[in-house]
Amino acid sequence: MPGGLRGSDMSRPKFAVSVTRVIDAPAEAVYAAWTDPTIMQRWMARKVEADVRVGGRYRNEVDAGEAGTFVHTGEYLVLEPGRRIVQTFGGEGGDESPYRDEHLEITLRSLGPERTELTLIDGWNGQGLDNDDTAATHSAWAAWIDDLAKLF
Repeated sequence: MPGGLRGSDMSRPKFAVSVTRVIDAPAEAVYAAWTDPTIMQRWMARKVEADVRVGGRYRNEVDAGEAGTFVHTGEYLVLEPGRRIVQTFGGEGGDESPYRDEHLEITLRSLGPERTELTLIDGWNGQGLDNDDTAATHSAWAAWIDDLAKLF
């Protein structure tokens, strides 16, 4: 997968969805929004537990309205302040997911003192998605990144 998860981090996933946005904030502030549980709770999830270190784990509870609560869990694999985050990503309980070995890679590129290009790549093995499911996955990540951008 071009520009995706790199050799020493993990094997290349079979499938991926990516979203890129420019956020009006310095790269260090965007990085903090992904790694500081207090800030994460303002845009990512209503409840955040995170041991932010390589090998540390996280657990986020996201209010999904009538659908209930989604719980995302994972482990931090790469933490490069102001530049890059790689983490596993999964859900707790419930339905069988088409995603296996799911990883997120968040790459930050400074475009100046107050602008950052953020690229999120969600890569996984297992089942591929049809066009509608791929569009829905992309849309969900885009909405999450839009919520992040609203912080700034």
